[in-house]
Amino acid sequence: MRILTAEFIRSCAGPEQFLKGDLPEVAFIGRSNVGKSSLINSLLQRKGLAKVSRTPGKTRLVNFFRATSDDPGLAQFLVVDLPGYGYAKVSKALRSQWAPLIEQYLSGSEQLRAVVVLVESRVL
Repeated sequence: MRILTAEFIRSCAGPEQFLKGDLPEVAFIGRSNVGKSSLINSLLQRKGLAKVSRTPGKTRLVNFFRATSDDPGLAQFLVVDLPGYGYAKVSKALRSQWAPLIEQYLSGSEQLRAVVVLVESRVL
């Protein structure tokens, strides 16, 4: 499958803003700064599409991207970049909002077809 186009659609702070439609969704989840946004940029072949940073906690909302491919069975789909869990250089109050936001997305999306869980491979 070759990606033909990819574009940012929307950032969502709550479930009322989540996209409702018929496009299949693939979500990326993992600890803060594990590389979710970087992997999305690489897979969609669009440098800078999903914002990345060396500082944990750059992704603070649920971000939706639409992609089109040359695969007739999957011509259009959504990629969803979720906030990381664990340490982030943000206030505890802000970080505490992420878990319910992630849970609301994962449990409420009717078009979610896959969840890619990124695991950090570094040994501390």
